[in-house]
Amino acid sequence: MKYLFLLIASCVSIGVQAQKKSVRFYVGTSANDQESSITLCELDVKNGIITKIDTFNACVGPGYVRLSPDQKFLYAVNQGNTIASFGVGKGGTLTYLNRQNAEGVNPCHVSVHPSGKMAFLANYTSGSWAAYPISSNGKIEASTAKYQFAGSGPNKSRQEKPHAHCVLSTPNGKFVYVTDLGTDRLMNYTVDAAKGTVSPNPIQAYFYTEPGAGPRHFIIHPSGRFLYLLNELQATLIACTIDEQGVINEIETVETLPADFKGTNSSAAIRMHPNGRFVYVSNRGYNGIHAYEIQKNGSLKKVGEIQRGISTPRDFNIDPTGQFMVIGNQDTNNLLIYEVNPATGKLSYRSESVSITKPICIEFLR
Repeated sequence: MKYLFLLIASCVSIGVQAQKKSVRFYVGTSANDQESSITLCELDVKNGIITKIDTFNACVGPGYVRLSPDQKFLYAVNQGNTIASFGVGKGGTLTYLNRQNAEGVNPCHVSVHPSGKMAFLANYTSGSWAAYPISSNGKIEASTAKYQFAGSGPNKSRQEKPHAHCVLSTPNGKFVYVTDLGTDRLMNYTVDAAKGTVSPNPIQAYFYTEPGAGPRHFIIHPSGRFLYLLNELQATLIACTIDEQGVINEIETVETLPADFKGTNSSAAIRMHPNGRFVYVSNRGYNGIHAYEIQKNGSLKKVGEIQRGISTPRDFNIDPTGQFMVIGNQDTNNLLIYEVNPATGKLSYRSESVSITKPICIEFLR
């Protein structure tokens, strides 16, 4: 019943969004020169045209960005090994607020607790992650938790040591998970946002993937019942359940690449359609995006894939109306637009769009 209610709520929300003429979004970049900006863009949802609105240059290499649940603040990782906070003004304009030390090297992912009271940061090179309280004015306070991973995996070139890559909370805010590409683990923690603390989940310290899989990014269904984990090194997608104690168990593992593909590949991003019915993942090398329908038991059914115009799709995202997918082409420095069929999950090519240097994260305003 809860799952059905969430789906209905999502459909109502999409219906409201669909009445808008345009939506705005931010693009993070890995550029560290004069192009090192967070870019604000606008997508016309009537004709699928993107317009570049403004750029914000408060930090170097603002790669991954994430909005707070109330959309009043935006948080960014950057190549200066810090996490930065911004106030979101009218139309999505950004005002720099403050920054804190990343407590590690090469921060690559940031997320915000559902309460809006904590931010979480994953450090790829140092294989660590940190948690930060957020003040009422959106500023990030000094970290209250830091975890350093240890170990390695069988892939000697990529798993020589830990590599934290993604950190997300469950929708109910009780648990937070962190991928470690280097040791093939999805780490499991309990969180108390009111106190600003996290601690290892005593019921399950981590979920272990197949050795050499290299877990990268994951996404959690709005119902909180299912988790989908994308493995960068083996290009596999694991469908999982989450129980009331935050324990993760596998449903199935899906191969994302065609059996006859022989080239070099690394999987990148995973996103969910706003209606909660479809999961999408991207592959670099193969240069494609693959679509899956979520079944009632959480398992996945492939419904299609696309490749036209795609070049190193480090990230992509679906606009809040559920009508368009915007893809960041890291190698060709531009954005790509596909139409999304919200009933079937299938994608159809629309157009190439604005030029942005090394786009690696796309975050929509609602």
